[in-house]
Amino acid sequence: MERSDSASGIDYGVNAPPSDEQSTERHFRYWSWWLALFGAAWIAGLIALAPNPFALLEHNWIFIPVGFCGAILGNISAVGGGIVFIPVMMFLFQLPAVTALKIALASQSWGMTSGAVGWLQKRVVPVRALKLTVPGLLLGSSISSLVIHPSALLVKLLFGPVSILLGVLTIVLSRRGVASATLPDIPARATVPLVIVSIVGGLITGWIAIGEGELVAALLMLFYGVNVASCIGLGVVLLSVNSIFLALLHQYFLGGIPWGIAAFTGLGCVFGARLAPFLSRRSNPIFLKRIFALVAICDGVLFIVQYLVIHRAD
Repeated sequence: MERSDSASGIDYGVNAPPSDEQSTERHFRYWSWWLALFGAAWIAGLIALAPNPFALLEHNWIFIPVGFCGAILGNISAVGGGIVFIPVMMFLFQLPAVTALKIALASQSWGMTSGAVGWLQKRVVPVRALKLTVPGLLLGSSISSLVIHPSALLVKLLFGPVSILLGVLTIVLSRRGVASATLPDIPARATVPLVIVSIVGGLITGWIAIGEGELVAALLMLFYGVNVASCIGLGVVLLSVNSIFLALLHQYFLGGIPWGIAAFTGLGCVFGARLAPFLSRRSNPIFLKRIFALVAICDGVLFIVQYLVIHRAD
């Protein structure tokens, strides 16, 4: 009798010993002391820094569940919460495109880092791939932030097509990756393509807050047979690094971040992202990815339609 690990596509005999990943996961819990510490620090910061903390909480509490949901989707797919934050901020709350981008990056800094901690604790993230991709993503992010500054036109023009592309990639990965990707580490022949894709991902993420994680994950899973858990874990860690770097650039060189909103989405992100590794392992991964793909494609179509309508009116 055989059982199959649905996330990696690897079959184990009934008497096979548990892997390091499985052993680690059994001891990994959602709740942690640092979550309590973060919550306490957040409340203390709100009281200390906000002129009227209770009024701010009453006005902006809705952004906490927005951050929670965005972080779950972003960490399950390795795309990032920007796939939720940017459309919601622009269409539901009527915020300018660049403001939505800033909030998305700041929120992902918290949420993707929370998720990255979970993935790193599961010991599935390939360290060699981090060494290859982090320099490239920082280079690409620097160019897209400091050389070709993000603008309302860039956000509106790029978000739609990239979102649809990522949705389609997710569908392809859900159909092919689970069954065929089995390698736990990065093969040597993937080095150059991985560096190139990390630079491109950094460029795109600097303009629309999404792209780095899913592009790297798609490359490794579809073309080099790396398993799903390693690819998604790597993508989440990369987007965490990228989001922190971009948030710092926006804070100190590009006009600052609207923390009055980002603090609330960030709080939701931390708790939502922590849940993602559990959902990805305890739920049907194909079903989860198809839900994300549907959200991404609908977001993309909405942006394209809005862009065409506005320019047609002009």
